[in-house]
Amino acid sequence: MIRPARGLLARLLAAQVAAWGLTGLLVVSFAPRLLQLDASVVQGSKPLAAWTMLATLVVIAGATSFTTRRVRPLLAALAVGATRVDPTQVLALDAAPAALVALDLGGAVFVGLATLAAPLCPSTNDAATQLELVLLTMTMASVAALPAYVAARASVARVMELVPVGASRDAIELRDAQSRRRSGLRQRLLVAVVAPVAFVALGAAQLVRAHVRTFETSARIEDASVLAAGVFDTVEGDARGRRAAIEAAHALGFDVDVSRASAVPTVGRDDEGRIALAVPLSDGHATVRFDAPDALSGAGLYLALAALAVGIAWALGSRIGSLFAEDVGLATRELDTTGVADLLRGGRVRRVPRFGSVASLMRATDEMGGVFREFASAQQHAIDARAATERMRGLFLASMSHDLKAPLNAILGFAELLGRGALTDGQRESVAIVEQRGRELLHLVDTILDAARVEAGELTVSPEWTRVGDVVMPAVLDARELTAGMKVDVTGEIQPGVPRILVDAPRVTQALTAIVLVAARFAENGHVVVRAAMPAKGEQMRIDVEVTGRGISAAEREKTFEAFKHADRARRHGSLGLGPSLARAIVELHGGGIDVETTEAGGTVFHVWVPSERGASRG
Repeated sequence: MIRPARGLLARLLAAQVAAWGLTGLLVVSFAPRLLQLDASVVQGSKPLAAWTMLATLVVIAGATSFTTRRVRPLLAALAVGATRVDPTQVLALDAAPAALVALDLGGAVFVGLATLAAPLCPSTNDAATQLELVLLTMTMASVAALPAYVAARASVARVMELVPVGASRDAIELRDAQSRRRSGLRQRLLVAVVAPVAFVALGAAQLVRAHVRTFETSARIEDASVLAAGVFDTVEGDARGRRAAIEAAHALGFDVDVSRASAVPTVGRDDEGRIALAVPLSDGHATVRFDAPDALSGAGLYLALAALAVGIAWALGSRIGSLFAEDVGLATRELDTTGVADLLRGGRVRRVPRFGSVASLMRATDEMGGVFREFASAQQHAIDARAATERMRGLFLASMSHDLKAPLNAILGFAELLGRGALTDGQRESVAIVEQRGRELLHLVDTILDAARVEAGELTVSPEWTRVGDVVMPAVLDARELTAGMKVDVTGEIQPGVPRILVDAPRVTQALTAIVLVAARFAENGHVVVRAAMPAKGEQMRIDVEVTGRGISAAEREKTFEAFKHADRARRHGSLGLGPSLARAIVELHGGGIDVETTEAGGTVFHVWVPSERGASRG
């Protein structure tokens, strides 16, 4: 199992819980001081804060489950190292962090607005105070969304590294096709600038309004205290004029009750939410009640200032987004209109970009062009070297054909003429050795030439309908001549009534001869049988070359057909593998093949398949 894919869901959930949990703690810790809340409001809001945090965690869990439901098959596939995945799921995984944060913010807004409803709003909080708490929470939540998004994006990026290259390419092409009609770059930059400014401006307006309201409340409490002590207290026990003073205070918004009971100075709220101030007098105490400053008074001014800041941010973000989109468009056009020749010559920038990131991108593109130029130069050298090699190959083949085969044929011809004359037994044996080695050398030269043609893709065949005996028996005779002195018996067996085969007879004879020579080298005083039997219906003709005796081990079977790769076997058996490799190439050109297997007696048999009247494809 690959850990980044397996643990993605847990990491996404943990990142969100950490970010939003920290937001809740910040709100609980700083809201009373920032908003200048009364102790009664703080105490009454604690149960609601606990339920709000719990509801937010439920929203986060639901948003994570909903967002990742489409990518779970992708994560399961990547966890086991799958090489094929759905490109649409790759796009869904890439979009998951943004969708997750958007759902979280939407859920937090819904939970916050729900607390304004009468059943949920605490009795100690008026509507304005609760709205301020909700707005402060949203402001801090918007700040928390950034680290939550960064953490989620980092976790998703680790998983995206596991996506196969082909699937990533398909996903990019699919995304380009989907977004071709709309360019969201300017809009994304605009949102990136306006959103934080809007939240910060709104939060600042809240804080200023809260402090102004607190200052106004304190000022009115101080005025009421001075009023009660200076106006309603007796002068040398004379309380005349107190009633008129109470009526005058009422006209100014202060309700005053005088009691002869003593009291200590206190400030609180009555059942109607009005501020109640107790002021000691010489003959009792006065209770002054007045309305607290309206929470919404002056809010329009601060909202207007916040709207002005948002408007300025909108204009600035729109301008920056337009300029950045122009630079990206410039870079895109440069890349789209630059061909291979331009890339190899170097970059040709029409205008210097305004933004450093785009300029860095274009410089990186030009540097990449430099890498491609070096690669193209090396490739051109390789092409030139290959062309020179091909020319040398042609010269080599021509030289081998004329400079070696002509002298060899002359040597063999004169040796045959010499053998027809009167010779002693010793001389005749010497002439026979010359003929034998000459034929071996001529066979080796032909094998080398044909192997070179196979490697160059120049070996061709001309299949014709041929009797099996016209292929098998010449191969047996050629093999006997080439294995003279090896004490190996080579025989051929052809079952009567076998169908004709569609082959190039000389080439297939050459291939069978090469297989028989390999079998003879491994036989070691054994027996080699070339056998052609009646094929089953729908099968190709199978010609078996069976080796008795020690045979070929399983480890050496495939090595037999690999030319120039096993020098130790070449020293033991006098072959570099050119013959078997050439034989397989010839048979495969006919649409057949060669198999090797071990017999029950411990020997080895080569199965050579060629097209026949019974079947054009292998059974």
